[in-house]
Amino acid sequence: MDSGARQLHASAKRTPDEQVKAQYDPAGPGRGGGRGAAPPADPTRYTAAQVAEKIDAMLVAGGAMMRINDAARGEGIIVAQQHRGYDEATAVPTVVVRNDDFGRIERLMADGDDVKLQFDIVNHSYPEGKTSYNVIAEIPGTDKADEVVMLGGHLDSWHGGTGATDNAIGCAIMMEAARLIQVAGVKPRRTVRVALWSGEEQGLYGSLAYVKQHFGTAEDPKPEWAKFNGYFNVDTGTGRIRGGSVFGPPEAAAILRPVFALFSDWGVAGVNANTSRVVAGTDSTSFNNAGLPGIGMQQDPIEYNSMTHHTNLDTYERIIPEDAQRNAAIIAAGALHLANRDEMVPRFEKDKMPAPVKVPTF
Repeated sequence: MDSGARQLHASAKRTPDEQVKAQYDPAGPGRGGGRGAAPPADPTRYTAAQVAEKIDAMLVAGGAMMRINDAARGEGIIVAQQHRGYDEATAVPTVVVRNDDFGRIERLMADGDDVKLQFDIVNHSYPEGKTSYNVIAEIPGTDKADEVVMLGGHLDSWHGGTGATDNAIGCAIMMEAARLIQVAGVKPRRTVRVALWSGEEQGLYGSLAYVKQHFGTAEDPKPEWAKFNGYFNVDTGTGRIRGGSVFGPPEAAAILRPVFALFSDWGVAGVNANTSRVVAGTDSTSFNNAGLPGIGMQQDPIEYNSMTHHTNLDTYERIIPEDAQRNAAIIAAGALHLANRDEMVPRFEKDKMPAPVKVPTF
């Protein structure tokens, strides 16, 4: 049995305006937008994955029939994700139970009682654990149709809920942004392409494969690499967009600030540039890794990390329609801005491109 401390802190909902404005102040350090690189690992300590691997090996060697994990959350929240190795021979079946139920089991055992549990676990891999699909659609451009602006979110989600905030709402926002462009009767100069990724939760497989196939990298570019003009990504729930982060030199952020400023009364604070090519948990980093301008959105948390992310509460009822509608308008405006400018988003010069980072094996 694996126990964790129950979380009793208040759930975050909205980010204070002054905090967000400070993050996107061009004269400040700038930390806003999307997900960044994790701090370097301490080589003198086991990583969490290494600890989990050793516990799994101990349970398998000891002939354990199954493993019971504490959800370690209050209010009946259960987080159930995946085994890191996708290999049933290296781990025993595992269930995650409510913190309250786990605590009762723990107390009974501490009192010397004989606790018996019965489970019926049936797992399948579909289809044979080998195939997944991206969904791609586009609005053709006009005089610059061979150049492309992309919008995207990921289709796959974990099984505890229905994946509403992670990331059906991101996909819905991007589909609505494309619809807004079409019903407005605007003809984008560059092609606007919507991508709904699969395999994101397993390691960004859908977007990484797409980028590799179509664009290559800064060090080994395909012809389409030079024709790419930005990818907008939403993957942190239902909250309103507060700003963004674009991979590129400072000039890349400056290109996007005027259009983001149009939505300041909705709480949008700005955009920053970043230099990280690390693949770090969401699909915009697949583009960053290739040296392309991926644009990650920062949103109000709306209990995303504390309540809905990968939990049994990730359901439609957690969506805030007004936030999602406004987010679609913001993305549509940003996409049109990049689609219709004479010049493309500035990129790092070859001698200033940050060093490539190896894509991790998940």
